[in-house]
Amino acid sequence: MKFIYFLIFNFLVLFLLNSCNNQHIKTEEGQTIPNKYATDFEIQEISDGYILKVKNRFDQTNSGTYNYYLSYEPESSPNSNVTIPIPVSKVACLSTSHIAFISTLNKTSSIKGISTPELVCNSDVSKLYAQGKIYNIGYDNQINYEKIISISPDVVFAFGVDNTSVSKFQKLTDLGIPVVFVNDFTEAKPLGRSEWIKFFACFYDKLNFATEYFDSIENNYLNIKSSIPQTTEKPKVLVSLPWKGTWWVPGGNSFFANFINDAGGEYIFSNNNHSDSQGLNIEEVFAKAKNISFWLNPNNVNTKTEILSIDNRLEFFEPYKTAKIYNNNLKENQAGGNDFWESGILHPDIILLDLKTIFHQDSTNIHNLYYYKQIN
Repeated sequence: MKFIYFLIFNFLVLFLLNSCNNQHIKTEEGQTIPNKYATDFEIQEISDGYILKVKNRFDQTNSGTYNYYLSYEPESSPNSNVTIPIPVSKVACLSTSHIAFISTLNKTSSIKGISTPELVCNSDVSKLYAQGKIYNIGYDNQINYEKIISISPDVVFAFGVDNTSVSKFQKLTDLGIPVVFVNDFTEAKPLGRSEWIKFFACFYDKLNFATEYFDSIENNYLNIKSSIPQTTEKPKVLVSLPWKGTWWVPGGNSFFANFINDAGGEYIFSNNNHSDSQGLNIEEVFAKAKNISFWLNPNNVNTKTEILSIDNRLEFFEPYKTAKIYNNNLKENQAGGNDFWESGILHPDIILLDLKTIFHQDSTNIHNLYYYKQIN
């Protein structure tokens, strides 16, 4: 808890010191604001708002983008873009990470529709939902279009995992409800995911605030990373559990593989350049997982006995017997919603400190784990 207070204090100090030198400047010709880590969105600041570009992950030429025109004067919008008047006052979110971004911007009251409310960990949002001030708009193939239309949001924040999931939002677009695709989950760098707060901030015209917030998080993250002991023999790390005979492991250039590397660990499948998960058979993992020090993120289990219920062959798996097992579900709610994937997207510094504490245990490392717990 002391660490959380430290983060808040550090953020406020940075905000006050830099606010005078980081004014929001708009020009007639427009100005692209470079990202530090994120690769899947671009912000262009123009005289009457912003043009946002999001990479279309399903364009095989890898050159397509979704373009959104955010304007204080929407009547001047070019016809080639989706136009959204700003600042927005009513939004719908199809991912809990969207909720985290908006809440961090102190705009929770703008959220009027959410998916799978039982999985939301944000207590303020859950309270507003219980009071009937936020509505359940459904999920995946069960999206409640009528409810969304009745809310009449300024924008629906969505995500797509394939062309089919993207196309199902066309109905809302045809009805004049802007749908904005958010690809935060595709970023390979932990700080790249957090940097999407700048994207969300444009809808509320709070880019200065978001930039200061992100700079504070980045500063904390880099300070923690630089404090991690440099050793010749790094602890070897295994991740996840098999599912129906296939062990899906993070790619060597994935979000979590980069976390492990930054925390001073050696990810055993780091020898590939994939940023997405790779499916391996259980025998491949058994052969590779020798001399493992730590086994992380074994799905949603809470005990070692539950691991065996997934696949009883794991009883003979060496890491089951010898490795220290930690799961990222310390802050999981009763329905299985995991705050690691909600608020954690904006606190990579705390996740990194958790991993530092796990990998480099000594008497001087007194941080209490925030997202992780040991599985016994």
